[in-house]
Amino acid sequence: MRNIGQQRRRGTRGLLLASVMAICKHCGTAYAPQTPADDFCCMGCEYVHHIIAEHGFERYYDLKGSVTALPVKSRPFEQLDFSWLPDLVAKSESVEKPISSLDLSLDGISCIGCVWLIETLFARVDGGIRVAANPAQGRLYLEWARGQCDIEAFLREIARYGYIAGNPSAHPQRADQQKLMSRLGLCGAFALNAMAFTLPSYLDMPRDFMFADLFRLITFASATLSMLVGGSWFIQRAWNSLRAGSLHIDFPIALGLIAAYAGSIVGWLNGYESLLYFDFVAIFVFLMLLGRVLQTAAVDRNRNRIVRQQPVPVWVDDATDAAQRIAVSELEPSRSYMLEPGQANPVNAMVIRQSAACSLEWINGEAKPVHFSAGSRLPAGAILLSRQPLALTATEAWQDSLLSKLIQPPGRERSHAFLDKMLRVWISLIFLIGLSAWIYHISHHRTLHGLQIMISVFVVSCPCALGVALPLADDMAAARLQKVGVFLRSTTFWSRIRRVKHVVFDKTGTLTLDRPVLMNPETLKTLDDRAAAMLANLTRGSLHPVSRTLLEALGVRGQMLLETFQDHPVEEFPGHGVLCTVAGDCWSLGRESWQCRDLNHLSSGNGTAFRINGELIAVFQCQESLRPSAHPVMQALGRHKQVHILSGDLPDKVRAVAASLGIPLGQCEGGLLPGQKADRVKALDHRDTLFIGDGANDSLAFDAAYVTGTPITDRSLLESKADFYILGSGLSYLTTLFRIARSRFIAVRAAFTFALCYNLCVVSLALLGKMNPLLAAILMPLSSLVSIAIIVFLLRSRDASARLVEEELRDKSAFEVSLPRPSQPAA
Repeated sequence: MRNIGQQRRRGTRGLLLASVMAICKHCGTAYAPQTPADDFCCMGCEYVHHIIAEHGFERYYDLKGSVTALPVKSRPFEQLDFSWLPDLVAKSESVEKPISSLDLSLDGISCIGCVWLIETLFARVDGGIRVAANPAQGRLYLEWARGQCDIEAFLREIARYGYIAGNPSAHPQRADQQKLMSRLGLCGAFALNAMAFTLPSYLDMPRDFMFADLFRLITFASATLSMLVGGSWFIQRAWNSLRAGSLHIDFPIALGLIAAYAGSIVGWLNGYESLLYFDFVAIFVFLMLLGRVLQTAAVDRNRNRIVRQQPVPVWVDDATDAAQRIAVSELEPSRSYMLEPGQANPVNAMVIRQSAACSLEWINGEAKPVHFSAGSRLPAGAILLSRQPLALTATEAWQDSLLSKLIQPPGRERSHAFLDKMLRVWISLIFLIGLSAWIYHISHHRTLHGLQIMISVFVVSCPCALGVALPLADDMAAARLQKVGVFLRSTTFWSRIRRVKHVVFDKTGTLTLDRPVLMNPETLKTLDDRAAAMLANLTRGSLHPVSRTLLEALGVRGQMLLETFQDHPVEEFPGHGVLCTVAGDCWSLGRESWQCRDLNHLSSGNGTAFRINGELIAVFQCQESLRPSAHPVMQALGRHKQVHILSGDLPDKVRAVAASLGIPLGQCEGGLLPGQKADRVKALDHRDTLFIGDGANDSLAFDAAYVTGTPITDRSLLESKADFYILGSGLSYLTTLFRIARSRFIAVRAAFTFALCYNLCVVSLALLGKMNPLLAAILMPLSSLVSIAIIVFLLRSRDASARLVEEELRDKSAFEVSLPRPSQPAA
């Protein structure tokens, strides 16, 4: 915690530095630079930027333009597992065809520049025929000459640029969005058809015109097809919500469509022109589908962006028979199995032989590796960090494992109580007004006229602002969030985030970085190429957090040296260190007092020593560190929200972080089990709680919280449950998130105000009998355009004002930071 205390002592200067934001030269993400010379948000972006320039691929940045891509982070430095690939390739090539193909998931693809880069790299592959990368769906399609292409080598090559291919069966493609797009295209054609063949009647086409009946028939057919293709989608969803005992925004849409279509048939059969709404039906279906596609497209893209290899295995090898595999769901007590490096132990088990280093961060939030020897108990959720598989004997069944409960898929998406209540009132009021008008005219023997008025009320009161303007507001706000590395996964997020009063953090990996920070990076610069290459060799493929920190800190230099130096085998001594012998020299990396020539000598050195033949070359100091901009963000949140820390980490560490960030100690707890975290969230009033966590031990608290978010780390688990995920390293996204939520709320409130005034006017016209199909067909899209204009104007103007304030603060901060400051005494 020493660096946390140092950050606290920096005081005001730290706040000013944190407020100076920069844009990463590679991905375009906003980040807080640690030094004025920093041009990249992470070492991964720096490395990819280097190899893009080295190979002459600068056109990538021209095509990318101003699009905010995904931060590369540690993807190029990871040891990737492609054990699933040979079976897929063999299956594809088993077909007696000259061309083989494969469809894969792809993580890291963001824009057309990524597509061009992947296509350029595949064009250089022997036997490659065609590649198609889809940023929206996160997919990669490959075609190659059968038996003449090394697919794995290509996938490892694009991994150097931050694109990680995954097993498609583990990340199935979502078909909902594709079906919705297909419906939209067809309904667009039907709407144009209906408008074209209705226009002559609006232009005083005589009723006895020889093609009048044909035009009416074509309009009827277009409206019918629109109802079957697009209207049925809204009707089905409205019916499902009614069966579930709730009202959905699709219910008033379905009500208006059914009323307009049924009334049009009645009017057509009775020759009553004022009831013919066929063109309105077709146009309205198209506009509502357009709004829904806009609303779900960004969320669907974000759900497909992250392709992570699941740390919880589906299959494990039998410890007594390597050729036999065991489904994790079939694990029973006394069953022996092998746990592979990087995997999470599925059940409580006993270590059979050898020893290993494991991380318990999913269990108690503590990231520091723990040593387990033969005969010790390994809890479910422990992640194996050693390089060799570990033999275990299960002591419980998978169904009884805590981990099986923590990784349960999320339930249905949370709804918004206020919106549901508003819909009930609005629908009840409109239904009552329309039905009352019809009954009144029936009593005066004007049945068709009363029916026309009732249908007009239902039609003109359909929520165009909700159906078109709100999705646009959601999309614009989500696009602004993406610029700071936040990606939404929930369509109801914006309606819930405004209610948040309590912001609850896990500690490790959430308030702090998911890996220790190298406190003396200048030491790496003192290493010659041979020593740096051996350090990279010792850390390559390791899952130990310190090793991964060192490999990433070596950055471009380390990766270049690994390409030129021969790979040498590394011997691991769990709990002590690793060593490698090359040309008679023994290189070691481990505890500060551990030496490769004295393997039995142990002590508790604080640093990580790098030696050759026992002679010390360098000592690396790695410590846990708060995320960038943690101090100013906590201060800003504390003015309007209650900030809490609920962690499984040691209470002393939690209190130290809380004191550093100025969070009241009464709002912080450590040493909590997963169930206890969930209980604390419920006690806070889970209907207005935002919980941000990253481990399996946060899963139950996620289920209890009203809004959830997670930073994407090397072993992320909760992104499938979270309402949003974060790809950046800092916390400044939180203040931006709440600011954008408020801007969206103001814009939406203005659109609602307009919609209310509009509905009062058009319902009055309908009740007076002044509404007809032509006027409805004009007013409905016109009101949608006005609602859209309100949303766009207010969001852009408020966004521009916020950027101006940020720039003024940035200029002021930069000026103040340049002034010398007196040193402060230690706390």
